[in-house]
Amino acid sequence: MSFSQKIIDEYKTDTDKRLSFVCRFMIGFMLLVALLNLVGVFKISPLPLYITVVVSVLVYFLPTLFCDILHIHSEKLRFLILALLVFQSGLQYATLSYHTVLMLIFPIVMSCLHNKKKYVVFTTILRIPMIIISHLVAFNLKIVPDEPLVTLKGTVLYGIIPRTIEFLAFAVICLFISDKIEKLVSTLASKNEELYEDQENLILSLSQIIENKSENTGQHVKRVSEYTAVLCKALGYNDEESWKISLASMMHDVGKIMISESILEKPGRLTDEEFAIVKNHIKYGKQMLETSPGELFNISTEIAYQHHEKWDGTGYMGKKGEDISRYARCVALADVFDALVSRRAYKDPWPPEKVYEEIISQKGKHFDPEIVDAFADNFDKFIEITKRYPD
Repeated sequence: MSFSQKIIDEYKTDTDKRLSFVCRFMIGFMLLVALLNLVGVFKISPLPLYITVVVSVLVYFLPTLFCDILHIHSEKLRFLILALLVFQSGLQYATLSYHTVLMLIFPIVMSCLHNKKKYVVFTTILRIPMIIISHLVAFNLKIVPDEPLVTLKGTVLYGIIPRTIEFLAFAVICLFISDKIEKLVSTLASKNEELYEDQENLILSLSQIIENKSENTGQHVKRVSEYTAVLCKALGYNDEESWKISLASMMHDVGKIMISESILEKPGRLTDEEFAIVKNHIKYGKQMLETSPGELFNISTEIAYQHHEKWDGTGYMGKKGEDISRYARCVALADVFDALVSRRAYKDPWPPEKVYEEIISQKGKHFDPEIVDAFADNFDKFIEITKRYPD
């Protein structure tokens, strides 16, 4: 399971949200320009001004509409929004001129928020011809009454050329910033990948120790992990979440390393004193896992400590219902199922149909009703896993 892409996707989503926020702020800026013109501070022709304000408000609202409201995050949408921002800022400069001169660089500043240089290059390519077009439109509409922009030569020498040079300077800076962001995000993703790989390797090693310690449980840990993955997907967890929980479930009995084999492998019924000792494995597991860094070990700790809790509150520690970790509730059912269908020193395996009936009968008692329903809907997959990993 790779987590690098997840970090990059999360960064892109956060960038979309930041862009949406800035654009909402710019809506207020455009309304302020219109208000200042209305009270006479600016002297801008009303019709071009109001057309520009309306278009600008609509364009600035698009990131909020698509990213925040509709939750659409795609590369094509980012390119489209940047293209519209370039067009809209060009319209602003053409009709409002020096009142919004800084808007010439607004799209490229926004483009460098993304962690790819291609967005900056794309915006630069669109921006340069838009600078020329904006100045020529402003010249023909006689927007700027001051020298030297009232002549075509003055517009070129004192408008188009200096604005283009300034913009290119900003473009170089934005390319540098974008490149640094891209490298930082890539490094972070790589380090995160290493962290998860280290956690996974340690969990797999510990699970192997658990398996080797017991002669009777065989591939119990592996089967419980597979059952848990089935339940997680049925409950709506995505592939990544299901992977994390199923891998962490392999630590559910790690505390049994601290329990004497003579008790764990006892062929007959345990005495009350022996059962009390076995129950301590949840505390040992918690102590072993809770000081380990990383998300997988955090999930493992919850599972190891709570997988013997029951929905009705009659489990080891008396936790009840939603107070029990959902991860542990999934593993609780998976663990019991496998224990019942498998041979143990103290019992023969139950037929799968009898185990099915037992678990269904414990709906709302031992097990979370929602998880029992998920089990019932995927019972055939449980049987397949049992056959795939025999002891």
